[in-house]
Amino acid sequence: MRKKQFIMVMHKNSLNRILFNDLKNDKRVTVYNDLEKNLNGSLFRLMRCAHYSHKVNKIIRLPFKKVWGYVLDEIVYDENINYYIIMTNASLYQFDLSYLSKKRKLYSNIKFILYLEDPMTNIKRACGYEYSDIVNFDYVFTFDPIDAEKYGFIYTSLPYSIINNKFVELKRDLYLSATNKGRLDFFLKIYNLLDSGGVNALFRIVEVSSEKQQFKKKIIYNKRLTYNEILNEVKESNCILELLAKGQAAATMRYYEAVCYNKKLLTNNKDVVNLPFYNPEYIHIFEKPEDIDCEWIKERIPIDYGYDGRFSPTCLIDKIVELEEQKEG
Repeated sequence: MRKKQFIMVMHKNSLNRILFNDLKNDKRVTVYNDLEKNLNGSLFRLMRCAHYSHKVNKIIRLPFKKVWGYVLDEIVYDENINYYIIMTNASLYQFDLSYLSKKRKLYSNIKFILYLEDPMTNIKRACGYEYSDIVNFDYVFTFDPIDAEKYGFIYTSLPYSIINNKFVELKRDLYLSATNKGRLDFFLKIYNLLDSGGVNALFRIVEVSSEKQQFKKKIIYNKRLTYNEILNEVKESNCILELLAKGQAAATMRYYEAVCYNKKLLTNNKDVVNLPFYNPEYIHIFEKPEDIDCEWIKERIPIDYGYDGRFSPTCLIDKIVELEEQKEG
């Protein structure tokens, strides 16, 4: 049986670095945050920014990305080792796909694996998958159960690594960090109820036009934070608010934060009762703002979900090994 070597190719934003952080200590895995070799000069820097801009790539897939070269070329591929190159949809759009296709044809011992960080309900946020037939991925993983059933993907939890889980003094009762996505009116109704109920809540909402901004002195609008900054505010909060977007079925990052950092979770996800670690003492489900119990949000109680590490990205590696061993018999 051949040795297995895993290569994780990530988009170099703070979210990915945190989610997949556990892989840095997994000897089976080599992690690449920066995919391309650097070329000096202001013109090259400008080209590089355009080629690897998330906003640009959501609109158009720019050509000539192979001008940069890739660190994957620096790997000396041993014919006695099976290589598993794992990509996210965010890292996929950074590549010239013909490069990946040629790499597959050149080395028979390379397999490509795609992990979708976004649900397919919003293809612009899941950009990259629509080009995946060029690469012909061996496995496609998703955290969305509906996408898994509809498209034949492999369902798995969101890879999540715990970062610096030291005690942090609580500064507020409830925290929300979210994109509008047509949910603004609902957010505002919830905030009004919480404010009236004496809940100390911090709301951060982005992609909101100025004329629709209410409670301007209390709600923070259109100020984007890194995920590390969001996580710091999560740790300072007693409860996290999760509100699924229309058509979304999978739990959001808020669920994983609550479980991994032992926070109360206020959610409109009815299926949370079927997820691991559900505990009605720590998780309240609501359908309309009037269902929300402000006193429960404010109450400070010891919280321990008994999290056992099953969301770690190392478990994704374990799953791939299991699938491959099943094939090998």
